[in-house]
Amino acid sequence: MYLRARLAVFFALLVGATLALAGAATYKLTRVGLLHEIERDVARRAAVFTASPPGPPYHLDVFAAPDIFLQVVTLKGWPIASSGNLGQRILPLTDPMRDGRVVEARVNARPLYLTAAALAPDRYMIVARSPVTIYGALRTLRRLLYVVTGGGLLAAGMLSWFFARAVLRPVEQVAAAAQQVRLSRDLGQRVGYDGPADELGRLVGTFNEMLAELEGAYHQLDDSNQQLRRFLADVAHELRAPLTLVTSNVDLLRKLGDRDPGFATKALADIRAETERMARMITQLLILGRADAGTDVQRRPLVLGDVLADAVRHAQSTADGVTLRLLDAQVLDGVVVTGNDDYLKQLFLILLDNAVKYSGPGKEVRIEPEVKGGAIRISIIDQGAGIDPLDLPYIFDRFYRGRNTSGVTGTGLGLAIARWVVDQHGGGIEVDNAPGRGARFTVSLPYGTASGA
Repeated sequence: MYLRARLAVFFALLVGATLALAGAATYKLTRVGLLHEIERDVARRAAVFTASPPGPPYHLDVFAAPDIFLQVVTLKGWPIASSGNLGQRILPLTDPMRDGRVVEARVNARPLYLTAAALAPDRYMIVARSPVTIYGALRTLRRLLYVVTGGGLLAAGMLSWFFARAVLRPVEQVAAAAQQVRLSRDLGQRVGYDGPADELGRLVGTFNEMLAELEGAYHQLDDSNQQLRRFLADVAHELRAPLTLVTSNVDLLRKLGDRDPGFATKALADIRAETERMARMITQLLILGRADAGTDVQRRPLVLGDVLADAVRHAQSTADGVTLRLLDAQVLDGVVVTGNDDYLKQLFLILLDNAVKYSGPGKEVRIEPEVKGGAIRISIIDQGAGIDPLDLPYIFDRFYRGRNTSGVTGTGLGLAIARWVVDQHGGGIEVDNAPGRGARFTVSLPYGTASGA
């Protein structure tokens, strides 16, 4: 009874601690993300007024949300005009706000995030947003996490109790070994048994196998949870940025499109670029899901030059000042590979997108095809900072982001997907790195010719 109780408590606490840590991390990440989004929203709205400052008379009831407040004030903070939801309240104007920073303050006991935008040399527009609704949602999330953690702890305790009751028997040798495993809390240990292969022997063998599976499952679950948290955070960041840009451009188009055709053209181009980037990201996620599901790639003969040229055109449309140059294109004339054009296009888009991001505006990315050793080799060379030598063994691992990726958005999935696509086509991918001068990624694919591949 005593040993059974301790086993139950141990596993219940283990599961409870895991749930509590996961819940705390979820709550913390959610809180930080939501409040950071409020800060970004306040700063973005202030930037709108900075880009197109309104003149008197001020019509400030332009946002439908009841938790967004606007007020035009003098240099000393005296109000000139206010949005209707402010009533008689006066928003503070501080030096950090004048510098464009977002600050947190309380106005009449109400928490607000505020910043200011200069409308004229003698007046400012103060933009404020209240996080009260966010705090309410966070309280609900916290209560839900308490319930889930408590329920998981109770369920883990009950299951552990019945499990221990089923497997423990009053046999001295087995009981002593099992007690040692329990007390050491080391799932790497095994129960020693020198008797015949009877029912007890099979029980000991099953128990040892179970310990091995638990050890592997625990490490796998821990790795999966960490990867999932990183993945969700990265995907949320990757999708939030283009969606925010698209939304802000649509809002500005609604207000300024007819009056500023040049701005409308640029905004539509930005929206198209961000939409294509999100579409590529979603396609990559679908490819990753199919890879995990063991889906076979449907292949057929196709002209590799057409696929590569299409990928270069798409990448050039979002290259942001980087020039893509396809050299020796005639090498690809008549080259046919057996593959999937969608997957191969995504492969080249991933490599081209990485080369563009790490090269930077004003640089050039070269694409060099060549035939070598019965394979067609496509090399993509950037002019970036190169790859840290310590990162080279891991750059094709999922979610891995190297030391030179600070300031560059990404999820760490692109190269993992690229390697999977190449493997599915019976080819190979390699990297030739020159730190400080750039990197060369080379894809090798078996090929034939249009006349008889």
